[in-house]
Amino acid sequence: MKKISKELLKTYYWVIVLFAIFSIFIIVNFSVYLWKENQNDIKVIEEFVDYQMNELANKEDIDYIPRELFFKNILDKAPKLRDVYLEIFYNDKKYAKSPYLPDKEHNFLDYYSVTNFYQIEGFDEIKVKITRRNVRDRLLILNAFTSFVFFLLFCLYIIVRIQKRFFDKFKNSLDNLKIFTQDYNLDSEIRIHNEENFIEFSILQKSFKNMLIRLKEQSQLQIDFVNNASHELKTPIFILKGYVDMLSDWGKNDKEVLDEGLIVLKKEIQNMQELTEKLLFLAKSRNLTLEKTNINLDSILKEVIDNLIFAYPKQKINYSSSEIFIDSDAALLKLLFKNLIENAIKYGKDNPINIELKKEKKVTVIIEDFGVGISEKALPHIFERFYREDESRNREIKSYGLGLSIVKEIINLLDIDIQVESQLGKGTKITLQL
Repeated sequence: MKKISKELLKTYYWVIVLFAIFSIFIIVNFSVYLWKENQNDIKVIEEFVDYQMNELANKEDIDYIPRELFFKNILDKAPKLRDVYLEIFYNDKKYAKSPYLPDKEHNFLDYYSVTNFYQIEGFDEIKVKITRRNVRDRLLILNAFTSFVFFLLFCLYIIVRIQKRFFDKFKNSLDNLKIFTQDYNLDSEIRIHNEENFIEFSILQKSFKNMLIRLKEQSQLQIDFVNNASHELKTPIFILKGYVDMLSDWGKNDKEVLDEGLIVLKKEIQNMQELTEKLLFLAKSRNLTLEKTNINLDSILKEVIDNLIFAYPKQKINYSSSEIFIDSDAALLKLLFKNLIENAIKYGKDNPINIELKKEKKVTVIIEDFGVGISEKALPHIFERFYREDESRNREIKSYGLGLSIVKEIINLLDIDIQVESQLGKGTKITLQL
């Protein structure tokens, strides 16, 4: 695994290297530019001298032209360029004009010279030397390079200082986060170390804190879920044990006791099966994979209603149907309608139940009962797991408080809107928009 400090330092060095390469490229190109400018300056003088020599060669009275006057005339008319020196040599005599080129051996770094020879009829050999002094340019390039080196060293120094300061704070932030994670448990108080901390690490710590809070809440929910499930399973298990003991003691010889016991055992086993199925669904609902297909919603509702009428033959259900097709998960919709309608049956006091399927702006399913209703106080909690309102009032109704929890999970999975309207003693109306 890589350290972030080393990666950051590597990034800084790469930036410096790229900057150095770019700067050297600029300096080299600038040097080439100055060199070409030097050559251009010499070329200008060369062309001027060539022109003058051609003019001299074409003159008819060349023998009468004073040599010294001719050379001085060339020097006077020559373009005046900074640091460019023109010298004419004729018969061991040098002709030049102020400022004069230092009379010494010139090194190739400071001076660049071009020498041309001209042979004109009536004249001895003429030697022309054009010299460009490069001291200024060399010093300019040297100063630029020196400035670049000093600037690069300064940048390195600043980066090392910043890196050290940054890493110290970075290390402190990591140490704080390490302490924060090591010392924390779900029952401890959560503290955040903000001293000399980076805002990003503070945000990370706060996010981690929120995650742990949610984890604590989820852990508590799981504990409550297990406790409630254990509590709900305790009763049917106790009943089963009691009747098994009773059958073991008297059921062998008493057919009436045997029949009664078997009926109760069958009923309690069905209750336990129902409870277990609901618990399993709630446990795995977060990981369910939806299998959406184009389904006939009317057929789904009819199938669920027919099954419930078979299970509750005395219950009257009024169904207003419409043939509507939607894309959804058929199995989850069946489970959704089963729990809602069965809940209406349980709390409907044997009154008729009205179910309506229609399509306006959205596909709407209405399930309405005329039973015990739900109090205003209890209404916000009806989707909570194991929640049951006033158990003494509804003692005769067998319920585990899980049906509407399953409904809540399904509507979240299928993105269904639900509205619950209820009044005590008048009934409950549930509206689903798919």
